[in-house]
Amino acid sequence: MRPGKLPDTPAAVLILRDGPVRLAKLAHRFCARSGLIDVPGLTAVMYDPARAVSVDGVAAFLPYQAGHRPALLLEVRATVSTDVGQGERVDRVAGWLLEHGLHLVAAADGEVEAAPGWAVHLRGGSGLRVSGPIGELYDGDLQADLAWQDAVTTQGSCLLLVGTGLGLDQAPHGLQEALDRVDAVARQGRLTGALVTVEIR
Repeated sequence: MRPGKLPDTPAAVLILRDGPVRLAKLAHRFCARSGLIDVPGLTAVMYDPARAVSVDGVAAFLPYQAGHRPALLLEVRATVSTDVGQGERVDRVAGWLLEHGLHLVAAADGEVEAAPGWAVHLRGGSGLRVSGPIGELYDGDLQADLAWQDAVTTQGSCLLLVGTGLGLDQAPHGLQEALDRVDAVARQGRLTGALVTVEIR
């Protein structure tokens, strides 16, 4: 689970299996050997969005009306979609977040309602925790410049956007590309969000 440079030798490939569910993971060759591992209970984790969550967070300013507003983008890096018939698929994580108070977001610059029970907690300059009625969604670090921190402190709130496929681990070539990524996820019905309170500790 440690990031590293691509080695000169091939990586190890681990296939985790639980009944019909298979999950492929890569590892450094010196950390593990390639192989098939039976993992009882993997199916329950993969189909439970509350547990199958690996999240990245980015602070940004997004255009809104005549100016910009501070936003916190969270990308859920593992998700499961469900076939609901006639070729339609529903993002399980988005559906789960909608059930717990977030709203479907149509575009990055659109109007978004508040979501009672959701909050962003900033601590020590770089610590971030995002919580909601379901408990803790994110607890880790956040790289945010002083302008963003000042804006959320002054306003006492920020726009929270949570989606899959945002590509937050890949730096965009500019603001327009970043907005295009967010809007593409929104068009797929995979972006949820809300205006949430920000608590500074």
